[in-house]
Amino acid sequence: MTGSIRLLPLLLFVSLGNGGTVFATEGRRWTVEDVVTVPADFDLSLASDGKSLAYLERRADLETNETVSILHLLDLRSRVPREILRAASAGQLRPLPKGKGWSVLLDRGDGLQLYEFDAQGTIKPLLVREADITVGQTEGGLFAVRSGAPRRIGILYHDWSPDGRWLWYATLKPNSNPVDVVIDDAVVSQRNRRRAPVKAMVELRIRSASGEDWLVASRPSGDRLAFYYGGNVEWTDKGPRYQLEQSDAERAEGIEAFAWSFATKASRPIDESSGFPVIGLVRGPNGGTLASEGFGSTLTLTETHADGRKTHYGRQPYYIGDPRSAGNWLSRDGLSALLGVRTMSHPRYGLVLLTGRRAKPLIRPGSFTACDFRQDLAWGICVEEGLNQAPRFVHVEPNDGRVQAIAPLSPAHDSIAPLRVTPHQWTNRLGYRSTGFIVWPRDYQANSRYPAIIITHGSDADERFANADLQWNYSAQMFAERGYVVILMNDPSARQQAELWNAYMIWSGGPGTLGPEKLRELIWLNGVYSFEDAIAELASQGIVDPDRIGIAGYSRGSQMVNVAVTQSNIFSAASSGDGNYLEPASYSDPKDGYHAVFGGPPSGRYLDAYRQLSPSLRADKACGPILQQMASPFAGAIDFYAALREAKVPAQISLYPGETTATDETHLFHIPSNRMRAMRENLAWFDFWLRDRRDPELEDRGAFDRWSKMAAQWQPGCTRALGAERR
Repeated sequence: MTGSIRLLPLLLFVSLGNGGTVFATEGRRWTVEDVVTVPADFDLSLASDGKSLAYLERRADLETNETVSILHLLDLRSRVPREILRAASAGQLRPLPKGKGWSVLLDRGDGLQLYEFDAQGTIKPLLVREADITVGQTEGGLFAVRSGAPRRIGILYHDWSPDGRWLWYATLKPNSNPVDVVIDDAVVSQRNRRRAPVKAMVELRIRSASGEDWLVASRPSGDRLAFYYGGNVEWTDKGPRYQLEQSDAERAEGIEAFAWSFATKASRPIDESSGFPVIGLVRGPNGGTLASEGFGSTLTLTETHADGRKTHYGRQPYYIGDPRSAGNWLSRDGLSALLGVRTMSHPRYGLVLLTGRRAKPLIRPGSFTACDFRQDLAWGICVEEGLNQAPRFVHVEPNDGRVQAIAPLSPAHDSIAPLRVTPHQWTNRLGYRSTGFIVWPRDYQANSRYPAIIITHGSDADERFANADLQWNYSAQMFAERGYVVILMNDPSARQQAELWNAYMIWSGGPGTLGPEKLRELIWLNGVYSFEDAIAELASQGIVDPDRIGIAGYSRGSQMVNVAVTQSNIFSAASSGDGNYLEPASYSDPKDGYHAVFGGPPSGRYLDAYRQLSPSLRADKACGPILQQMASPFAGAIDFYAALREAKVPAQISLYPGETTATDETHLFHIPSNRMRAMRENLAWFDFWLRDRRDPELEDRGAFDRWSKMAAQWQPGCTRALGAERR
């Protein structure tokens, strides 16, 4: 464990734990508003002449209480960015063929439509269609696995042919079929719906440069390839090829491939094995498919060719294919590939240049989280960020590894004095490693024990700046400002060992020989052991107070929180966000996964397996108060709350609203006032239960009376080692 140092409020020296250092003078402290307004979701596109960069970002607008998309142009000579417009929603920033500018989907009040704009910022509509379908969690809306306010869809997806003569696009149309009685699985799928499901069709269409328009295919919105990927189109000189999910209920689940002909203006089925690109697979510089193979702290990077031959690039301390990385590029001549990678021991996102049989990594202290490169891969522009580095633009030359800062993306966040952050690895009692970071209290003093908070969400603890994917509504920065040791901790990586990898594959629906009991141990109890052993290590070093340990996590993290507080006696308080998996009430929706974990339904001979893991059936084992914050009123979460209260365990469940009574908040909260209120609720919750403090910034002043009443009725039956005197 690294040594501790005194951090002064205005002049700071921060060790990054990897040999690099950051110096900051005259810095200020974090606020909740800072956390909420961090820019995210960057999309970059270089102009063909290399003189400018178009980019999108998502950012909270506190004045309007909305999260908006902002379109910018950055002049690469003057390095001065210019805001072009703000929209409720934007995406799919694409270069127009032949260097004429860019196309982008924007919602400027008439639904998501297709626009074009040039390097001077002149913007005009390119294709507008009726926006009859709303996507999002709202009355009359089509549900989709996305965050953000509900939006009407005119254009769902678009892609250009290389010569610019053809535009492939997708729209949404109302399903004209009459409403009918639903039975069996169709009824079960609606069990957690608050509103009637909406039926819609995805139309895949193609348009010529002269304005002629053809319908290529019409598919139900449940076809994921059509809805999310626009049919995964690939252009050939004879016409586009595309993919659809199979619709024949008598056939096994799979994919159908088709080719649409420029000559006949019609589609024909083609062999699925005819070299069609697979979503998520990465192409290499020798014409094959790239993969990171094996297990351990390094993985073998290989390129597999069509005939089965392999090109080996050696063992590497990173892996390819992570969707959070900056992307992948193949040079115009096909002889070089540039890959976004995630490192193993100190999680962050870098780049690797492949030429021939050579792999040349470019790994920095922080992460490249978005990039675009020239077609020859000589240089490009990236967003670079880290836990202590606000997002900024950098100029990157992959071949010689040169990186030069260009412009900040958020000067307001650059003015914050960095907190001390150190990367760590912990090995638990089963021998599995977990990676993560410690964010140290602003004014940390050695020889003092501090309250601690574990924040967890699967594998999102990495070098990104105040990342909502990890933190959700648990502000690591604000906890550190208040004097908590914050542990950002990943699940044990499945890539370290074959048995753990197999457990995750079985859980996700694959075949395997591991039984339910082993899956429960490897996927959930394994993580609890990691939490316990990491805290034991920090307590033995005199850093944390074992009597004041909290844990927080949403989604996948909520599973780990709910299991941890009902399986372990070390947690004195917890906050669980928008999750209900593992509860009997949630059985029928992800039924196959439940069968893998428990063996069968929550009844008969399988019931004992549920008693061993389901949090609501173990509520009386909880050793600390539990807050649940919800975007949707999941039945399983409500059952857990009710079971905790029946057991006299202090508990609260808070449901955060959408913009109106007809809408819901989304899984990642998109309403800034909800995020700020939820963060303050979490700060007050942990301060109350771990420090016996009443936070004056909490809006709900009656909360402390409710919590005090619950505390008076509670008789915890857990025994912990005595900690140091409360600070």
